[in-house]
Amino acid sequence: MPAPEITLEQAVAAARQLIAQRIIGVLTTVDPSHVPHSRWMLGALPEEGLSPLLSLSARGARKLDHLDTNPNVCWLFSDDQDNEVVSLLGTIVRLESPSMAEPAWQGLSKAAEKYAMNLLSEPENLWFEGLETNITQIEYMAPSIGLTHPVIFQIG
Repeated sequence: MPAPEITLEQAVAAARQLIAQRIIGVLTTVDPSHVPHSRWMLGALPEEGLSPLLSLSARGARKLDHLDTNPNVCWLFSDDQDNEVVSLLGTIVRLESPSMAEPAWQGLSKAAEKYAMNLLSEPENLWFEGLETNITQIEYMAPSIGLTHPVIFQIG
């Protein structure tokens, strides 16, 4: 059976649904020695589309050093059974204030229940930095419907 055709709009809609459902994805950065580092991160969607994807980082996290030398990143989100998987490639910009990533705060408080990030009682600028990922490519797979290889779209 041939794989179904999928449009960019369908891939973006599927990606938005995955991110909205899962909240937490995997963010991969590359250090100055070209070694990749992956970690669980919260991604908050804009009102439309995928870009910019907002997130928060603890100040002093090593990912921030990675981003200073190489802002190229990859986000990975999947459903709970890996029937749908989306990779988002792009570049991260460090925001002047974490309040600029306000949509990520709501998800962070939900994620804090599972992770040791219960520092929200302190002023936000002491602990967190806002990050904005400008998405340049989406790779979508859905083995459950026959898309066993990524369908790749360039964005912007």
